[in-house]
Amino acid sequence: MMHRLPYILSLLLTSLLTCSAAHFANGIKIGEVDHSSAVVWTRLTTHPKAIHQNNTHNFYPKKEKKLDPLPWQVPGTPGQVRITYWPQQQPNKPHTSPWVQVNATTDFCHKFHLKNLLPATTYQLKLEARKADADTHPSTFTGSFLTAPSSVSTDPLTFCVTTCQGFHRRDTPDGHMIYQSMLELKPSFLAHTGDVLYYDKPQPFAKTIPLARYKWNRIYALPHLKNFHRQVSCYYQKDDHDVIKNDAWPGQHYGKISFQDGLNIFSEQTPFPQNHPYRTRRWGKHAQIWFMETRDFRTPNNLPDPNQRKIWGDQQIQWLANSLAASDASFKFVVSATPIVGPDRTKGKSDNHANASHRVEGDKVRALLSASPNTYVICGDRHWQYASIHSTTKLHEFGCGPASDIHASGYSLKERTPEHTYLKICGGFLSVTVKETNGSPTATFTHHSVDGSTNNTQSFKLQ
Repeated sequence: MMHRLPYILSLLLTSLLTCSAAHFANGIKIGEVDHSSAVVWTRLTTHPKAIHQNNTHNFYPKKEKKLDPLPWQVPGTPGQVRITYWPQQQPNKPHTSPWVQVNATTDFCHKFHLKNLLPATTYQLKLEARKADADTHPSTFTGSFLTAPSSVSTDPLTFCVTTCQGFHRRDTPDGHMIYQSMLELKPSFLAHTGDVLYYDKPQPFAKTIPLARYKWNRIYALPHLKNFHRQVSCYYQKDDHDVIKNDAWPGQHYGKISFQDGLNIFSEQTPFPQNHPYRTRRWGKHAQIWFMETRDFRTPNNLPDPNQRKIWGDQQIQWLANSLAASDASFKFVVSATPIVGPDRTKGKSDNHANASHRVEGDKVRALLSASPNTYVICGDRHWQYASIHSTTKLHEFGCGPASDIHASGYSLKERTPEHTYLKICGGFLSVTVKETNGSPTATFTHHSVDGSTNNTQSFKLQ
């Protein structure tokens, strides 16, 4: 027994040090990047990894079952955090923030707003966490990101798009396979079109703020997601399931969570700019991307008068019209959490512009976008991959499909219409590449399987 004493004491010491330190079990999320600024989100945790882990994945339980303790818990901890960042080619020019205190009010999260960055530059960063001022050995976490180039740059661009990533529908215990596959493309950024998680799916149903936060902490402790987001920035959009519940609109509740609570939590847990939910970002001479807001300005789906039903609302549509007209980008990509062209399933849906329920505003949006040359729609929300052309306006739309094959459902190949140029009931992701060859820019849309292989490719030159 005596010969094991040093080993036991070492384990006890390691345990004590772990519990007395602050860690980064949720890693970082880098977002809202432009040519000179970025936001870096992080959260301080009690442990370096989730606790009570299990390998349950691939299915939603048929019935809610009380679990004690809940698996994949990521307890937060009060403490202090700071960030140091520098251009990769200039390691001798670091910028270090002051220490910032975090506490339970914000679920131990903090956002660093980085400014005065250089365009088209890879930045390295290091975060440090400590429990108190006296700590001399803070925990660290490193990452990197790329800033956007100037509006005259002709550098090639590749970005990825995803949606619908249920925790219980991940295809590996460590998270969704697409995150490893997307990394192989070395994208400049990710556009996440919403349904980042599902409050209204079981084990547990998240009808309280603590359970909503638990679901955020749980999914972003998965190793594949954590590894991806430490090196690729992301523009987040929210949709119904990660606000409160299916087909949600302002004024509703889900258990004890109000719609406003849902907005607050989404902003708390991501770099998402709650005060500016719709925004546009320029990435070089040939690409500009618009990220639309599909929940904040929505009217109830069941309003009797179809002329009064809104998804984007008049103010957002006017902003889009003005900013499209002002843009001199070669290609314009409008990213929507929900479909604009579709076609959607014919029964049971009344929550997006492709549905008859919202045809009035949908027709207005499609007319606006089709009148803007070289404008393409990218959307999430639907659990199948597709490319389509609107029969009247000839507007192109690309649906990225869900994050895993097991999440693919709700449509069938028998429902294919003449508007579809591609349709596959599968999971995966979409990539978009814009590059110039001999002075001529091309935009290429590629639907990928979860392993990164190509399902469909369509390329477009300037019209």
